[in-house]
Amino acid sequence: MKGIISIFTMPHELEDLASTLEKLKRNSVYLDGSIDFRVEVTMCLSNELTDWENSKLPKEYIKERSIELCEKYLDWCEWEIIHDTNEILGCVSQRRYSLKNNPDADFFIWLDCDMFFKDITLAYVANAYKMIKESGYEDIIVTPEFVKQWDNTWDMVANKNYWNEPINYHLDTNIYKDVLPNIGDMQIKELVGYKFAGGWFTLISKSILDKTGIPESFGHYGLEDTYVMFCCGIMKNNNINVSQFILENLIVGEIHKNRTNKTIKSYLSNRDRKDEFKKIAEANFTNELNLFNNKFTNNEHTGS
Repeated sequence: MKGIISIFTMPHELEDLASTLEKLKRNSVYLDGSIDFRVEVTMCLSNELTDWENSKLPKEYIKERSIELCEKYLDWCEWEIIHDTNEILGCVSQRRYSLKNNPDADFFIWLDCDMFFKDITLAYVANAYKMIKESGYEDIIVTPEFVKQWDNTWDMVANKNYWNEPINYHLDTNIYKDVLPNIGDMQIKELVGYKFAGGWFTLISKSILDKTGIPESFGHYGLEDTYVMFCCGIMKNNNINVSQFILENLIVGEIHKNRTNKTIKSYLSNRDRKDEFKKIAEANFTNELNLFNNKFTNNEHTGS
């Protein structure tokens, strides 16, 4: 069995990358060896997103340091790091690359570098996938739980201890206190419906992504997770058993208050194109979803 962890990161997230890879190294200690992991990282050094002429840190430093981090922290698995490309300028093009690059994968874990997670997370998420697959499921999504997020629709994947917290609780929380304590036995629970965000340690079986794809028209950033969610609903309505499971009491969360990238940002001239890229995805979202829906209405899919 093979699992791919796919990470996109920017020069101003160099310390975030270091923290993420170190946490993955700690997680590797708890793996049982039954899954071969590959970590694919893009440290985007493209001039499209960083004005290197007006940056105080040289491109070479970011490149060499990110390679060093991979060499030191990813010795437990196969890995690849990409630097000088204009083909991957965001998490969506990163995830599209990983899907195309790994035809032999069983599942993908989409991971952002601003996530905090405990040392057992990778083992528990991967083992949950194996157990669910062995029980007869094929099209599987597995996610940890989260704290209170943007609105109440996210409560279905939020731990019950946080349901009564205010909206946007996650922005000012002590993420260490939320994630690290043992708050109860971890149980696998199947959801009614689908709710997940792309980079929150989200595990998606390749069989799902083979059906949905990650549309080229979305470009580099935005809406690939929403698209996959909606496609899952369409498939479910067409008698394909696509199921999302959560691991109750295994919490991960975004680092906000304790994030340490303010200093490095001041040494880099970032060209923030997220809004531009997201508008491209938004402009093509409805058409891509209609194309996917029509494929199923016309019985062009292959069932699982």
